[in-house]
Amino acid sequence: MPAGNIEPFDLGRILFASTPAGYLLEVAFRTVVIFIVSLIFMRLLGRRAVEQLTPFDLLIIIALGSAMGDPMFYPEVSLLWGTIVMMTAVALFQIQDFLMKKSSRYEDITQGTPVKVIENGIIDRDRFDRTTTTKDELLLMLRKQGIRHMGELEKVYLERDGGLSIYKLEKDKQQPGLTVIPLEVPGHPKHYLSGTKVPRSAYYSCFGTGETRRFSEGETFPNCRENEWVEFIEP
Repeated sequence: MPAGNIEPFDLGRILFASTPAGYLLEVAFRTVVIFIVSLIFMRLLGRRAVEQLTPFDLLIIIALGSAMGDPMFYPEVSLLWGTIVMMTAVALFQIQDFLMKKSSRYEDITQGTPVKVIENGIIDRDRFDRTTTTKDELLLMLRKQGIRHMGELEKVYLERDGGLSIYKLEKDKQQPGLTVIPLEVPGHPKHYLSGTKVPRSAYYSCFGTGETRRFSEGETFPNCRENEWVEFIEP
């Protein structure tokens, strides 16, 4: 419909567009059919928890969402077309799943591999910087796991699904470490630039890696990743 011919707040156009009122019954019929077909195909996909979804799984979900939605109300999209799209998507999922079970190398190529990003409270920046996760996101995920500072950590792996597997040190082996408190939150310890004087004797953590050392008052903060040091505050 040309823009000049549109009448604002035309209830007939808003409710029915250019279709007859009876088409609403066809929409309801199409929705029921697609719903039943979708249930069958989702059963074929098998059970997988949300946290186990891989990038390929998400791609299939997006494809299925479009295939299920369009035939429900677009009169020019046939139910057969949507069904064929869903059948093809499910077949691709099954082929992908089969290949991953048969070949760990194929799984690594298509899904990625777990990456050890923290060891003994220090971020491995060489490995971590090759991932798509930012340091703020890493600290956020640590907070969600109840971690207060990185001195609690023995090893942390960034998994294929983007989640973290965390191995904590025994309580008696934990050391001072970089706080995971957000910068924006009141109470976050003050940052000190490399090259400035240590204001008081305490443990300080390199903001870029989490490396933690004890400095005496009057010493000079050395260079480190991001050239910022954060005082350790006992949680």
